[in-house]
Amino acid sequence: MKFTALKSYTYYPDVNGNLDLPEGERLSIEIIRPTAEDFGTLLSLEIAQKSHKDDVDRSVFRYNVPKILQRCVGEIKNLTVEDADNSKKGKAITNGKDLAEASFAGMFPLVNAICTEVCAERISDTQKKISKSDSACFGTDGTNGN
Repeated sequence: MKFTALKSYTYYPDVNGNLDLPEGERLSIEIIRPTAEDFGTLLSLEIAQKSHKDDVDRSVFRYNVPKILQRCVGEIKNLTVEDADNSKKGKAITNGKDLAEASFAGMFPLVNAICTEVCAERISDTQKKISKSDSACFGTDGTNGN
């Protein structure tokens, strides 16, 4: 069995109209794939048993946000946090560590999108094509098709 190793890729989050911006102005984030050792520690599932009116168990996913941002987010382009009192004063957020330490309005949808992307373990169309061309025995999702 053979897998394609693409340790990082560029992600364009669909937040605040980012995908509508010209390509050179879009917020882009380097996603560094987690190691097998890290993968199990990035996400947890909590089950709240029958604590609601409809008497149904509920489950909630919890992301290990600090670990995801610091270990699975590399270079960030086109993200600046401006000072509310002085729009000329701002700080560029250039990597996951900067983002983990930042505080700004609207950051939660962005952080959630990043965490979802990292934990989804998506395989891009490019990777699917590489995997297909490497061997006819692979499925379209990069796994063994047999």
